[in-house]
Amino acid sequence: MNRKTLRQILSDARAIRADLVSWRRHLHMNPEPSMQEHETAAFAAERLRQMGIDRVTEGIGRTGVVGLVRGRRAKTVGLRADMDALELGEANRVPYQSKRPGLMHGCGHDAHVACLLGAAAILHGRRDRLPGSVKLIFQPGEEGAGGARYMIEDGVLRRPQLKAVAALHVDTQVDAGKIGVRRGYDTAQTEDVRLVIMGKAAHAARPDQGVDAIAVASQALVAIQHFIARHTNSVDRKLVTFGIVRGGTRANVLADRVELIGTIRSLETEGREAITRFLRRDLRKLVGAMGARLRVKIEKDGYPPSINDDTVVDVISATASGMLGAENVVDVPKPNLGGEDFAYFGLAGLPAAMFRLGIRDEKKGFSSPGHSSTFDMDDRRVLPIGAAMMAATAISLLQQS
Repeated sequence: MNRKTLRQILSDARAIRADLVSWRRHLHMNPEPSMQEHETAAFAAERLRQMGIDRVTEGIGRTGVVGLVRGRRAKTVGLRADMDALELGEANRVPYQSKRPGLMHGCGHDAHVACLLGAAAILHGRRDRLPGSVKLIFQPGEEGAGGARYMIEDGVLRRPQLKAVAALHVDTQVDAGKIGVRRGYDTAQTEDVRLVIMGKAAHAARPDQGVDAIAVASQALVAIQHFIARHTNSVDRKLVTFGIVRGGTRANVLADRVELIGTIRSLETEGREAITRFLRRDLRKLVGAMGARLRVKIEKDGYPPSINDDTVVDVISATASGMLGAENVVDVPKPNLGGEDFAYFGLAGLPAAMFRLGIRDEKKGFSSPGHSSTFDMDDRRVLPIGAAMMAATAISLLQQS
C-alpha cells in the first residue's frame, strides 16, 4: 500500500478520535472478568450495527462477538481484540475510573476493543475498495480462560475461511506513538501450579509437637528459586512465580496446611521439564525431610508459546513504516514470559502475528506496567494509531497474493 493511502487511513482514524476515546473510557469504567463480558460484548455488537456492518454475530466462544466487513473478493483476513478485564482494584483517580470494585482494565483490553471498533469504522467506510473481507473478532477470556480456543471451536476461523490474522497489544515498554514488532517467539508457555504442604497442628508454644507447614512452605519457596538459579540451564528462559500463599487459622497455632498457587513460564522445553521434575520428585523429598507431605498439581492445559509468523510481521512492519515513518517502528528484542492465548490462532495453522502499540510516556506519567493498579495511557494520542494500524494491516494482508 502506498504512503499516501496509509496516511489517509491514519487521518481517518484521527477524525474519529473522540469516538475512540469515548468507547475506551466507557469500557474502562465498566470492566467485566473473563468469560463474563456480556455488557462489553453487547456494547461492541451494538457499535458495529450502528456503523452499518451487516453481519454481526454474538455468542461465539460463549461471550465473543464477530463482525464481517465485506469487500469485493472472497479472500478474508481477521483482526482480533480481547475484551476481558482483570480482578484488580484500580488506584487511578481519573474521571473514567472503574466503577466496579475489584475489577479493572489493567492490561489495556479496553483499548484493544476501541481500536478494533475504530478499524471496523475505517474499513466499513472503504468497503467498496477492499480487495477482500475482514472478520472482526472480539474475543473473551484472554486472562487465563483461553477464550481463543472457544471461539476457534465455534468456527471463527471458518465461514468464511481466514487466510491470516493480526492483533495488537498495548505495551508500556514501547514509547507512545511507536509500533513494536517481533519475529518468532513472542510469549511463553504457561502452566498453573498448585502445591499443598501438609504438616501437623500444635500450640505455637510447643512447635516440637507439630510440623509447621508455614515454615516448610518458606523453605520450599527458597528451594524452588535456588533450583532454577543453580540447577537449570542459565540461558533457558523460565520462571516460577507464586501469587497466592494460604495457610493458618490462628496466631498461636501451627498451620497444618499451606497452599501455594502460582505459574510456570517457559520458552525452552528443557527448562520446563527440569522444573516440573523437581517439583514432582525432589521437592517432595525436601518437604518430607522436614516432616511434612507435599501434593503437587501442574495444569498442563496452560497457553502454548505464541510464535509470530514472518510473513504477517513483514506486512505489519511495512505498514507501520509507511504510515508512521521507519523511525517509529522498533524491534522488540526479546520474547516475554507473559502468556497470550492468541497463540491458538497460530496453532490452528493460520499465519498470525501480534504487534505492540506503544503507550509509554514518562513525561505525562504513563509508565506503570500492565497488571498494576495504576496502569493507564494517553488514549487520545495512541488509540488513533492503533485503529489505523489494525485497519491498514488488514488491507495490506488482503493485498498479498
